[in-house]
Amino acid sequence: MKKFIFLTGILNVLLGILFTMPCVIRQAGVQPPDNPFWLMFPAVFLFFLGFILIFSSRDLKNRATIVFWDGLSRVVAFLGVSWFGLFAGMGFFIVLAASADLVIAIVYFIGLPRILGRSFLSILLDRNGSIVND
Repeated sequence: MKKFIFLTGILNVLLGILFTMPCVIRQAGVQPPDNPFWLMFPAVFLFFLGFILIFSSRDLKNRATIVFWDGLSRVVAFLGVSWFGLFAGMGFFIVLAASADLVIAIVYFIGLPRILGRSFLSILLDRNGSIVND
């Protein structure tokens, strides 16, 4: 699971790099927006999430919640991109590409509880059963 999370972090960083290149986005069949902000915003978001996943993969016991919330953001991204693909004219190909996010999120949601021996809700709410005395 650690390797999978590390690789999804690397994937996010690489996708962030691709978002900074409008010519690559055109080749995927998507017309880039006129304002570069709308390409840089998701690029920075992907960079950040990628580095956070890479960092979290080193200590899943203590950072699983971060990975779970990334999984939730992937589900939201899938829903948003699917709407744009199906109803806003961006095409079905973009929906297929976004499906990878949904699959990754499902792997997180099923794999982490099994590996860590914790429930879905305990990971989501960061309840690891220990009391920290500061």
